[in-house]
Amino acid sequence: CTRCQAGRFCPEGASRELDATCAPGTYADMTDTSGEPDCFACPAGSSCAGGGAAPAECAPGTAAQRGKGVCTPCDVGTYQPSSGAASCLACSPGFFCPEGSSAQLPASCPAGTY
Repeated sequence: CTRCQAGRFCPEGASRELDATCAPGTYADMTDTSGEPDCFACPAGSSCAGGGAAPAECAPGTAAQRGKGVCTPCDVGTYQPSSGAASCLACSPGFFCPEGSSAQLPASCPAGTY
């Protein structure tokens, strides 16, 4: 017998590994002694498609709260320069941050305008 790998499902008497059946927003981290996969809430800053897929870190310009399952683009007026973030940062005065920004962009309005 061969031990079932993390993120896989091995019912008693199985002749091969099966994908874990975790819901979106969760992931299978390990298999317990019963052969049933344990599903855990997706960590903050990651997306989890469910099944046996491991968490995927959010890219810069996106963020995800714990258990959400998808990384969402930062709203207009916010940005996120780092990967694996749980939230976006407010854009500073004098800068512009379009949706999905990974950096603050200098405002280019002439004096007296906005």
